[in-house]
Formats: sequence, structure tokens, C-alpha cells
Amino acid sequence: MTFHSTILIDLDGTLVDSVAGIHVAAVAAAEATGSSAPTIEFVRDAIGRGADRLVHRVCSERHDGMIDEESHARARRRFDEVYVDACLAGTVLRSGAVTALETLRREGRRLVVATNKPRPPAAVVLRHLGIEDLVDRLVCPDDTGVAKPDPRFVEIAVGEGPIGAALLVGDSSIDSATARAAGIPFIAIRGGYDEGRRIENVVPPPDRIIDEPGGLPEAVHSLDADRRE
Repeated sequence: MTFHSTILIDLDGTLVDSVAGIHVAAVAAAEATGSSAPTIEFVRDAIGRGADRLVHRVCSERHDGMIDEESHARARRRFDEVYVDACLAGTVLRSGAVTALETLRREGRRLVVATNKPRPPAAVVLRHLGIEDLVDRLVCPDDTGVAKPDPRFVEIAVGEGPIGAALLVGDSSIDSATARAAGIPFIAIRGGYDEGRRIENVVPPPDRIIDEPGGLPEAVHSLDADRRE
């Protein structure tokens, strides 16, 4: 029996490795405010809380930094302008992503890409990598008016289906907090972007931890089995 009929799946660091393109746009945002160009390592650790927070971090050159509203607006515009073209730079699917999506769709599950990435580049990435037709829906902060970890993001992403039949798959503490706030299970994927942290150390611990997207069907089946007991 399928207990988890809706699966919300993060994009950056979960289904795809996309830091190279984000880094290109982040450098452009920094240049727009006269800040030093961030390293790719800095950008990797700055991903997760949406483009607005990323721009604050990059342009302040601090992970806990903020810049003034006018400078932020200018840098964010530049980030968006560059990222529409740069979003495919070095962006690749993580191992087993296509097979996992195909398997879960055959089982009749509804697949929703739920990401804090802006919609235009997110849509481009899905289309370019050939997975647009393997998911039922793409949901971004542009659509919801809120970002993860706000539980309203999950409510809107799930739509008319019951929240209790959903689970969330992601690579970060933000995804974990989102799932917990919404009261749904969380499957963590190692090797993504979690602000320099290891996802297995998140508290409370994920319901399941896998090394790559290819292990997702087995993890979902395991959670279904828990519900049957």
C-alpha cells in the first residue's frame, strides 16, 4: 500500500549539483556592490535559504551579514540577470536521480519539486536536464510568497492532497526544519549544500538518510512499511 502519495523533493544539492552556476551569478552580485568575489566554497556554504539571503551573505562577505536595502535590490537584480544564463553552467543531475523519479512515478506517486530557487532558473534546469516531464509540479517562493522552512510552503506545494500523505526529500537543515514544521517525514541526501554542516548531524535526526537520489525509492518504501506496522 502507498502511504506517501506526495513526495516533495528539493532541487539544488538534492536532485542536482548546481553550485558552479550559482557561483557565477554570486560573483556578479558581489561586483554590483563593490564587494570581493566570493569563492565557490563560500557560495556552497551560503546556499539553502533562498536567493535573497544568498545575496546578503555574498555581498556582506559574511554568512551572518546583511547589506542595506538599496544595495541588496541592485545586487539581487544583477544576480537574477546573470543566473538565467548561468544556471546551467556545470549543473548536472546527481547519481540515480532519473531512475528514482521514474520508479516513484510508476508507483503512482505525485512528485513535486519544492525549492527555494527562483522559478525562472529552476524551470530552465528541469527542462535542460530532461526531468521536467518526470515531475508533476514545480513550486518556488515565487509561487507561495514564503520560502522553506515556513510550513505554509509545504501546504501550498502539497495543494489539495492531504499533508499526512506527504514527505520531504532534501539535503539541508532547512529542509529538515521545513518537514518538522509541517509534521511530515524527512529523507536526507548526503553530499548536498547545508551551510557547511553534515546532514546526518541535524537534530532531530532525519527519518532516513541516503547517499544519493538513486536510493530514494527504497527509503520511501521503508517509510511506507513503517506506516503499515
